[in-house]
Amino acid sequence: MDPKLPLIGMVKQRARIDHALEKGDSVLVLGAAGSGKTRLLQDAVAVHSGILYVPWTPTLHTLLIGMARALIAAGHTEFLRRAKPSYDTDAWLTAQTSVHLKGLLWNAIEASPVPMILDGVEGAGFPTFRFLQRIYHTRRMALFAASRDSISMGALGRLFWNPAQIMNVLPLNDRDAAQLFEAAADRFQLRNLDLTDFREKVLENACGNPGQIIEMCRMATQPQYLCGRYVKFAPLRIDVMIKFAG
Repeated sequence: MDPKLPLIGMVKQRARIDHALEKGDSVLVLGAAGSGKTRLLQDAVAVHSGILYVPWTPTLHTLLIGMARALIAAGHTEFLRRAKPSYDTDAWLTAQTSVHLKGLLWNAIEASPVPMILDGVEGAGFPTFRFLQRIYHTRRMALFAASRDSISMGALGRLFWNPAQIMNVLPLNDRDAAQLFEAAADRFQLRNLDLTDFREKVLENACGNPGQIIEMCRMATQPQYLCGRYVKFAPLRIDVMIKFAG
């Protein structure tokens, strides 16, 4: 979702994220592609200092590198003291083994817990589960994970067994969806187009999915989907569906 657009219809979800950060609780955020999970979490990162944001990667080693890179960028004192990375961070990370990185990450985070967001979790294997299980159970450690659904998470779904930790990001209601469309139309300067039919079709087909509303508005700026002042909705919609199915 475009960070320049307002976070519409997610006041309760945002309040829950803020509350969990204050208490040091772990939360699993579930929602379909385009539901606003990433935007919700990135918005919290922008407001609260000291949160590590780590995009998900498919293998444990690349995830370890991502976590280490985030700790270095954040100036995490305990990790820097133990790891002593060189000025060339990329070269230093390339030289590290998974075993060494796991030990560094465990020890540094246990000594100085820091809220961590794992965004886009999908297909986690058991080695990744076992590594993150220790971090999850670290005292005062808040671990946030975002995924499409519990099944997509793979083995990592075992960590968030408590339903009280799960937050579902639901589709926008009709009023909020319409408000987001108008904001997106302004953001992408669509007011020179005939939006009456386009607005109706976008809201009907998006079914309250904010990411799809925004993406359809963004794509309406591209010449291949335009015929004068009108949007060729059918090809635009097909391309959006392909994108969100991937």
